[in-house]
Amino acid sequence: MRSLAGLLSSYTILVCGNSLLTTLLSLRMLHAERTTLAVGLVQSCYYVGFIGGAFGLGPLVRRIGPQRAFIGFGALTALAALGYLSFDSPHSWAALRLITGFSMVGVFTSIESGVNAAVANERRGRAFALYLVLTYLGVSAGQFLLGVSAPGSPFEPTLVNALFIVALVPVALIGDWQQASAPAASASAPPSALATPKRAALLLDGLRELTRVAPRSVPACVGAGLLSSTFYALTPVYLAGIGYPASEISHAMGIVLIGALLSQWPVGRLSDRIGRRNTMGAVSLVAALAAAVLTVARAPGAVDTVLFLYVALTFTLYGVIVSDVNDRVDQSRRVQTSATLLLVFSLGGAAGPTLGSLFMRLLGAGGLYVFALTITLALAALSRAKVS
Repeated sequence: MRSLAGLLSSYTILVCGNSLLTTLLSLRMLHAERTTLAVGLVQSCYYVGFIGGAFGLGPLVRRIGPQRAFIGFGALTALAALGYLSFDSPHSWAALRLITGFSMVGVFTSIESGVNAAVANERRGRAFALYLVLTYLGVSAGQFLLGVSAPGSPFEPTLVNALFIVALVPVALIGDWQQASAPAASASAPPSALATPKRAALLLDGLRELTRVAPRSVPACVGAGLLSSTFYALTPVYLAGIGYPASEISHAMGIVLIGALLSQWPVGRLSDRIGRRNTMGAVSLVAALAAAVLTVARAPGAVDTVLFLYVALTFTLYGVIVSDVNDRVDQSRRVQTSATLLLVFSLGGAAGPTLGSLFMRLLGAGGLYVFALTITLALAALSRAKVS
């Protein structure tokens, strides 16, 4: 793992910048008096770009190596971040989100490729556990940087770009440069690391295999993607809508995302003991209860507490779903089916912000968690459905 010190350090900094950018963009659009629907549509473009990149960037990363790929796609991400300072229209921001999503696929593929190439099989679980820890630490840290300047100030967009640029330094100066073997999707990779090198034909074949051995996994994975993307894109809008100032939004987002990190291990252990589907059902039901409270809660202490629980639960769903699939699929097809699950997750992610914003437009700020309540109840019902 020492050879990956530069790559993982750069990754943590870049994820921090990407986390800050996602929330900052939602709040800046609100400050510019854009509609909630406009916010959802712009944020959905990130996942559209992600899906586009997922079909073809793996072979490029394999050819040039993880360090070079990380620097190239990290630079493209920084270049896109400059555009948020240069343009001030939803159309421009939508195009920039497409570019950001596309380039982040390259970043995530580079990281997974580097980790897979640098560690032996018996250490891969620990390596990807570290990868997950760094992901959520970076995401949470990015939220705490929000609100350090006045709304509308150019400082925070500049800070985002600075983080993206600084992220290129460790990978360029630290660690061994090596060519990677073919990047492989990992069941332990977090949803935010949606990267897959599979081409369209293999993805379609993987989808057929999923529907054969674990038919509920496809709709479940779409649901998990819907919940994840709407949280990142629209929870800042929800918090602003119920009266949180920008500084409190950053505090709330940073704290609740720590819940996503703390819950991974105990929920994983629970799924080993009582089964994946029972765990998905229990987690979804409790998350639905939390979502129901969030539709009406307005006291900051109550909102923070329940939101912490909601995130701690919903952010474990993807891992439970992937574990269920890997319990059933043939070992020789695990990489292919995991890659397909990642793409299916991103399809849900692309739709989530737009659908969630429609609920908010119709029902107000609490409509976001009416949407979440609908999805979590559907997942709970799916866990009990009479399918194989």
